[in-house]
Amino acid sequence: MAEQATPRTAEALADWVRRGETLNGLDLSGCDFSGAALGGGVFERVDLRGAKLRGAKLAESLFIDCNFEGAELDGANLHQAMFSNVDLRGASLVGARLTTAKFDVAEAAGVDLRDADLRALVLSRCALEGARFTAATLARTAFLRCGLEGVDFGGCHLEAVTLYEADLRQAKLAGASFERATLVKAKLSGQVLAGMRFHLTQFTEGELEGCDLRGADLSQANFKGAKLEGSCLAGVTAPNALFVEADLRGVDLREAKLPQSMFIDALLDQANFSAADMQQCVLHRASCREALFLRATLTYADFSNATLTGADFTGASMFRTNLHGVEDTGAQFSDRGRALATDPELAAAERWKPKF
Repeated sequence: MAEQATPRTAEALADWVRRGETLNGLDLSGCDFSGAALGGGVFERVDLRGAKLRGAKLAESLFIDCNFEGAELDGANLHQAMFSNVDLRGASLVGARLTTAKFDVAEAAGVDLRDADLRALVLSRCALEGARFTAATLARTAFLRCGLEGVDFGGCHLEAVTLYEADLRQAKLAGASFERATLVKAKLSGQVLAGMRFHLTQFTEGELEGCDLRGADLSQANFKGAKLEGSCLAGVTAPNALFVEADLRGVDLREAKLPQSMFIDALLDQANFSAADMQQCVLHRASCREALFLRATLTYADFSNATLTGADFTGASMFRTNLHGVEDTGAQFSDRGRALATDPELAAAERWKPKF
């Protein structure tokens, strides 16, 4: 049987896919397949550099070791498509649909995903340096160990997005907002995030040293084990936030709204909480050496067993503030009379050790 000619038109390529044939090792570079019905196709080691696939129907297709460098896939339907070890450098997918699609290992520096629908998209071990996501729909999208240097999320709303171990120090985040996002072990040091929204966002073990978060919405955000040394959080709104075991040494938290937030085992040395709202905050065993709590509202706050050496509470409201077991050498207070002192029975219980 004579070998079939390589399909170079949309109709010919669609016919191959309809017959269920695997497209293997074909050179389709520069071809125009705009609008082609290629859903469910299997493409392996196919060269699609510079190909035009605008509006192509590629839902549930499989691409293995394919090259899309500089290809045009604007408006293409790639719903549930799977990509493994592909090259998408400089490709354009403006307005494309990539819902529940999966990418495992991709070279995609400079890829253009503006206005694309990326709901539930999973990108694993993808090089996305300089990629553009402006106005893209990012909901339940996962970036797992991806290279994101210089990526542009400007103006995006990232809802329930996962950015695991993401290096976002050079990312463009102006105008972006985060809702229930997961930035576990993310690197954001030095970023300007002032006024941004991070509601219910997870920053667990993140690196945020020197960040500018002035006026940001950090409601119920989780900074457990995060490094925030030298950052500015002045005027943030962060009720019910978690700063357990976080490093906030030298952080500016003036006028921050922090009611019912938790700073258990946190490092707060030389932090500035002046005029902050810290009602019912929990600071068990926190290190607050030389920290400033000037004019702070500390009603029902709990400093049990915290280190307050050299801290200044001048002007702070301390109605029923719990100072059980604190180390307060050199600390200054003007309202200590309304605070709760060490509970002798509790102290005795804490000192008790079994004989055997």
